[in-house]
Amino acid sequence: MPSPFLHEPTCVVILFSIHFVLKAEKLLKKESITHDVIPVPREISSDCGMAVEFLCRDQERVMDLLRSASIHIAGLYRRKGEGGFCLLSISA
Repeated sequence: MPSPFLHEPTCVVILFSIHFVLKAEKLLKKESITHDVIPVPREISSDCGMAVEFLCRDQERVMDLLRSASIHIAGLYRRKGEGGFCLLSISA
């Protein structure tokens, strides 16, 4: 089955620590939300770190899950084609 990330818009959430990334991954997996843990894209930050990418259609659900688990985000971005990102939210 082809990756849905190839054909649908994706969002990337930057979290404050790897601990929160792993906690978010566990929550999304439990809720069967399509996602991937990725290195923070260089277009967003030169810092090393990990982020969570998911389908934008799941944005509201993902943000609700993160809030309910007290996982605060550093930034939320929408991927714009090859190598571009649009900031949607910061420090929520």
